[in-house]
Amino acid sequence: MPKWVKLSAIWVTGVIGVFLFLGWLALASPFLAQPRGDFAARYLSKELGQDIEIQGGLRIALGSVLRVAVAEVTLPSATMTDVNLVQIDSLEFGLAISDLLDRRINVLEPLVDGLRATLLTDEDGTTSWAANDSSPKAAAAPTNTETRQDPLEFLAERKITATNSGLTYRSAQNGLDLDLVLSTLEISRADTSAPLVVNGDGALNGEALTLTAELPPDQPFQIEAAFDQMSVLINGQPNSAGYANGLSANLSLEIAELGQLLDALKLQKTVAGTGTITAAFEASAGTARINDLVVDIDLDTGQSFLVEGDIGVLGDPSDVSIDTRIRLYPEDQEPEPTTTRRNLKLISVDMSLAAQPDGVPQRSMVIETNGFVLDTSGVGPPPIAVSGVSRTQDGLVRLGNVVLRIGPPDAPILVVEGAVEDALRLEGADFDADITLPAAALFGAELFQDSDGLGRITGEFRLSGNAQVLGISDLNASSQDTDLWHLDVTGSVRNALNFGDVALNVVADVPSTADLLETLGLARVEAGPLEFDANLISEGTQWDANVRMGVSTSELEIQGSLDAEDSSSVVKGSIESDLIQIDELRDVISAAVELARFDNVGQTPTTEPNSADEVEIQPLVLNQETETNENTDQPPNQLRDVTLLPLGRALLLSGMDLDVGIDLRKIEGAHGTTSLVTDLELTGKKARLGPVKLEYGGGHIQVSAAMDLDETPDRIEFSGSTGGWDFGKIMQAINFKKRASGTLNASFDVSGSPSSTEDFLSSLEGSATLSMHNGSIDTQLLDLAGLGVVPWLFSKSPGPTASIVCVNAPFHISGGGISTKQAVIETDQVQIVVLGNVDVKNQTLDVVGQPRRIGKPLARSPWPFTLSGSLKKPKVKVKDGPRKLRRSDGASTMPDRRKICVPDILQLQ
Repeated sequence: MPKWVKLSAIWVTGVIGVFLFLGWLALASPFLAQPRGDFAARYLSKELGQDIEIQGGLRIALGSVLRVAVAEVTLPSATMTDVNLVQIDSLEFGLAISDLLDRRINVLEPLVDGLRATLLTDEDGTTSWAANDSSPKAAAAPTNTETRQDPLEFLAERKITATNSGLTYRSAQNGLDLDLVLSTLEISRADTSAPLVVNGDGALNGEALTLTAELPPDQPFQIEAAFDQMSVLINGQPNSAGYANGLSANLSLEIAELGQLLDALKLQKTVAGTGTITAAFEASAGTARINDLVVDIDLDTGQSFLVEGDIGVLGDPSDVSIDTRIRLYPEDQEPEPTTTRRNLKLISVDMSLAAQPDGVPQRSMVIETNGFVLDTSGVGPPPIAVSGVSRTQDGLVRLGNVVLRIGPPDAPILVVEGAVEDALRLEGADFDADITLPAAALFGAELFQDSDGLGRITGEFRLSGNAQVLGISDLNASSQDTDLWHLDVTGSVRNALNFGDVALNVVADVPSTADLLETLGLARVEAGPLEFDANLISEGTQWDANVRMGVSTSELEIQGSLDAEDSSSVVKGSIESDLIQIDELRDVISAAVELARFDNVGQTPTTEPNSADEVEIQPLVLNQETETNENTDQPPNQLRDVTLLPLGRALLLSGMDLDVGIDLRKIEGAHGTTSLVTDLELTGKKARLGPVKLEYGGGHIQVSAAMDLDETPDRIEFSGSTGGWDFGKIMQAINFKKRASGTLNASFDVSGSPSSTEDFLSSLEGSATLSMHNGSIDTQLLDLAGLGVVPWLFSKSPGPTASIVCVNAPFHISGGGISTKQAVIETDQVQIVVLGNVDVKNQTLDVVGQPRRIGKPLARSPWPFTLSGSLKKPKVKVKDGPRKLRRSDGASTMPDRRKICVPDILQLQ
């Protein structure tokens, strides 16, 4: 062999060896691992448009399959300094040389250890995973809507194994803090037709979980995350074009113990119970929607929370249709209906929000208590809106902004807006509230319609505290948009839940009672200007109240006090006055009778008001006609199922004893001056007023009232007598223009319902007697009745008046009906016996009268008459009815000494 050939072979071998050494040095030498890592990091950063750092170097094990090992890989956040989006302790995978020669990169059997992803959101909404908009790859992001590659294709024939992986999510905006740690995670897919299988074990915020999933390429899939006391299950179906182009899935979350869910969310365990959440999710063409949402939570303490409906397209609030029901008591343990405000309890709140084609939702809200139900519906904003939900550093759920609207959607009566620091325990509530209430609602609990004449009550207050102590402060409310009356309310309540530590002041005045009554559709009664000033103060268990009322020149002062710790629970008080004018008192009573017609909620006034200059009072003529709600134009009553009693009755039935002294030191009228001293007592279950004794203008009255709150709480009893009253003056007082005279006397023992004046009259039971002597009556009244055609029957010498020797009318009252069988009217010539009945409830009467000469009860009655039909317009018939009477025992002789005003037929012997 020539020497030059041998020398050439040595040089070629040496050069090849050098290149092999340099190749080994560049690819596999541990001495150049870091430069290789730096080079790979620069290349990947350029290609991906994302900074990548490889701090532990890159190693390659040579062979038919290159084994690549990378250590300490980090992807720094493009938007947050000192924050790594992804960190990997080590990453190993294989690359087949044959694939590289074919210019294909096929990663084989990747192994990942210590993968940690960090997703952060700061207070201004910046996220750690946001892309750098200036990067080439970001600028070249595709904008078309072509079908995207299914990620399952990349995972075909691959198996990814990860150990000690973790995902951290923290948001400074909502406080959510999630730490997901997976000790093992395996993702594998045998081939393109096989399902993707996921198996993993780890913990979420310390709560152990097992993760399993099976995702076939075009078949229904299932994903499950199982905890010790709850499980998440997702069953779905991919889009026909693959997962990347959409899917539909049913989500269900079963919670055996809410405590584990709270732990998994790093929240304090303030409640305990069970729950389920189900929903249907759809995603396609860049939109996602949630339908058939059901959230059902039951707490161990009996409360429950149910949400049903459709969220619709995510991000579009106008597409939401949701029904929400919050119950504070189980259905079989609801508190009994109450008549008192002290025992009033909230039972449930139902809210409904239904999306409409025009984008304005239909909403309703029903607040149910054991004393009433408030039901509102209509078009408007949702009854409650919550935003700014967040987790605090100490593990509480904070509601940053809550808006609650109570009342009609277009004009809520109460709007409350504020925050709750601990929503699960209702601690740390702080709200500002605005009141806008139609003043008509003060005169009837269901009159929630607006009234231009009565105006509105507007005001504001602050509501703060928790579920045990909820205070009202800075209360300031007043009447607006009316000159009929003025109202100002100021004060505070330390705990509105039990009405504790109260300081309230109410000032009101009515310039003209007649104008106010007329606006309410009632008869005008001018009682003069009214003034009202009330103060209610409580501190601890001590309560004090002071009320001053003035009508023109008359004044009345009411004081009361109570020590709730006193075992006797006696409300002590007084009602005092230095001057009450009788004329003013009469007008106030007439006005009060008119206002009492609003006691029956929802009923409208029944008597047309008279002219401004005259008020006609008909004591026994009561118009009971009511308007049915057939007019569909009228808004429906929004307050229903009311069991709360008026404040007066509620106080009587509260169980507290009363001891109220009444001292009216001067009662002044045109016919003299008098005074009244009596007392009102409530001991145990017995209430008593009086006896009230009053003498004035030659007349006197003595009356007592009583209630048995245990046996008959729905009845009030009145008994007493009165006498010496001038019949003529009474007729003049009620604007009766025909002449009449006589001295009236009466006695009574009756009972009825105290709910209202109309209820009392329609439920009246008992007896009464009316008598008069030495009287007279205008003969024109006899002519009107058809009884003046034979004037000699009533008077020896006919004139403008006919004398009445006496009247005696015993009445029996039952069920609101008045009947008599022995009513007698006697003149100097004639005795008229009247029998029949008056049905006050149905406003009808059926009365028969038989005039006969005194002492001739068996004689033929020449002019019997009947009155029948409506009380307003009775039908009068003369010469109608039986004309002759006889005694069943055959008695036919009058006694020697006849008794006046006793039916002669009963005196026969």
